[in-house]
Amino acid sequence: MTHQTGLFRRVTRSVVGVAAAIATLAATQPASTAHAVAADITIDFGTALRSVPRGTFSADITGYGYHHYITNDPQHRAMLTGLYGFARMQLVYTVPGDPTSAIVAGGGSADTTVAGDDWVSSIRALGAEPMLIVPENPVDAANLVRHFNRGATKVTRWVVGNEPDPRMSAAAYSAKFNAVYDAMKAVDPTISVGGPAASNPNMGYLRTFLAGSGSRTDFVDFHKYGAGEHAACDTALLAATPEWAADATAVRALIQELVPSRAARIGIQVGETNSDWGVHPDPPGCDNTGTEAVQYRNAAIWWAASVFGHLAEAGAWGFAFGDKNGALSLLYDEPNVNGAGLNERMPVYQGLGFFTGQQGTSLAHFGSTLVKSSTTLDGVEVFASSGPKVVVVVNKSTTPRQAVISVGAGVTTVKGHQKDGQTVSYAKPATLGTLPVVGGTVTLTIPGPSVTQLVLS
Repeated sequence: MTHQTGLFRRVTRSVVGVAAAIATLAATQPASTAHAVAADITIDFGTALRSVPRGTFSADITGYGYHHYITNDPQHRAMLTGLYGFARMQLVYTVPGDPTSAIVAGGGSADTTVAGDDWVSSIRALGAEPMLIVPENPVDAANLVRHFNRGATKVTRWVVGNEPDPRMSAAAYSAKFNAVYDAMKAVDPTISVGGPAASNPNMGYLRTFLAGSGSRTDFVDFHKYGAGEHAACDTALLAATPEWAADATAVRALIQELVPSRAARIGIQVGETNSDWGVHPDPPGCDNTGTEAVQYRNAAIWWAASVFGHLAEAGAWGFAFGDKNGALSLLYDEPNVNGAGLNERMPVYQGLGFFTGQQGTSLAHFGSTLVKSSTTLDGVEVFASSGPKVVVVVNKSTTPRQAVISVGAGVTTVKGHQKDGQTVSYAKPATLGTLPVVGGTVTLTIPGPSVTQLVLS
């Protein structure tokens, strides 16, 4: 895409399955239950697939929000506190090249009355680590590192630029990146620096970047949105969610091909993601539920849960764009939009919240290790973790299911939460209470569509 996205605009755009296992009830059970039961969903907590760092579930801070920000709005802060591993934000000098000038939020129309230090301290107050985007300018970038890392508390992760000018080639960006990277590392060699924060996962562009900067970059950042130049039907948006894992896997393959000696040390992150980068009317010919832009509808809940589950599978980090930016928000930035109040939860907040938890609920944070899971149900995806044991089930279809979930021996307590399409998008998920465990299985009603979280102990 050739348009500007992400932090450069106000609002102009916005498992892995294996064959399902058969669960056989133990012979020691009472005769009434001692029979073979086919599991629709199987969780194997004994097979760890990969670690899931807290950065897997992260967010962008925008500097938009009609003067209601994490820096000054207690409700805004409360809605985000404790949820995200990193919070990514662009900061710039008001006078480029002058380190004595004020540091403020970057991006077109961002509020420049809030000091950069206030943004960083407020991100930390959320329990998140700040990730700062710096200009493609070695002097300013080095000075920003010098400013924020002069004390004991440092900003550890940095991004060079945001969605480079489409008129600039990948090779030209790579040359700029190398100069900025070297200048920043000269100030603090312990930091991680990445790029190119490309507006989309253009593999040719990323290949050229890695060819020129793979010896330096500590991670690869690209952006990916659900819809593009126009709205898409919900069925198409939901069917495409595995692409987030596929793109991350393709970038990993490029890294291994071009810089094999450093491959294990180069991370991958989708620095911006949302269901659409613009505000598009409901397209004709779709069997969508509701006519608002997709970001405001329940469909975006299932979309977000699926995308972040696939990113966890692929070992990539995801950043929901953004905390406030009209339709592209975690929280409503104005009251009385679609009946919601200021700071009420947007669908992307809800979907991501089934992995991070949500303010005002007892939803758990996804665990630190992804474990093997599978399902035989069409349109259903399952993501599971240990440390703690959390299972997220996404039904992207309109067909309700009565699922038998095999959770294995040793699980005695299962507590659940669920969000379906029967309530407004900003309503809190329903509590399912404690579900009975019989012979290592749990029977669960999965509305179509919906997302469900189970916490096992």
